[in-house]
Amino acid sequence: MDPHPDLRRNTSIAALCAGLSLCAAAQDIEPFERISAVAIAAVSAQLPPSARVSASVPDPRLRLPACAQAPVAAPPAARSAHMSVAVRCADPAWTVYVPVHIRDLRPVLVLTRTGTRGEPLSATLLGVQERDVMQLPFGYFEDIQALEGYVLRRTLPPGAVLTPYDAEPPRLVRRGQTVTVIGRSGGIEVRAAGTALSDASHGERVRVRNDRSQRIVEGTVTAAGVVEIRL
Repeated sequence: MDPHPDLRRNTSIAALCAGLSLCAAAQDIEPFERISAVAIAAVSAQLPPSARVSASVPDPRLRLPACAQAPVAAPPAARSAHMSVAVRCADPAWTVYVPVHIRDLRPVLVLTRTGTRGEPLSATLLGVQERDVMQLPFGYFEDIQALEGYVLRRTLPPGAVLTPYDAEPPRLVRRGQTVTVIGRSGGIEVRAAGTALSDASHGERVRVRNDRSQRIVEGTVTAAGVVEIRL
């Protein structure tokens, strides 16, 4: 016969109550898995399929009360490789900032050898390598066809990623070149010959001296050897 049946029964009841309390406490805590999933989904929705998003635990000691409904995330407008995403719950009201990390591997154009300033951008100079574009804040190129006529703005070493700052658009007008100056107003178009006073690319402003009147005007380069002005 058990000499202490009441003690054993009380101990079992206490253990059961403690276990139930722990279970209830665990159910009352918002799981970080759901918080991180909400943050990752919100960021992923703004990124291309090639991007991979992960989240870190903001603080392992953090215990947030369970959200009555699914929490919502508000990712920042500006994207970077590492950023914080605000995840909010309406009931009960709380906000937590989740560290999110983005990686986006894409094929980009890089130099296959040393390129010198003024050198044409071509397949003999450029190749394709996979890089994490989230680590390329100055931009990049993916299509060499879009660089037809462009030249290097500065000398670059092999393996350097080509950025928009490194690619100089083709000069459609050269200093001293005879150009066609076109003036338009409504349905009227006036053309005249002039001499460009500087180099210019498409869309850039350039000053031109009218060959007949010697008057200097300023217009926009719209095509090779063509400058448009406002009348």
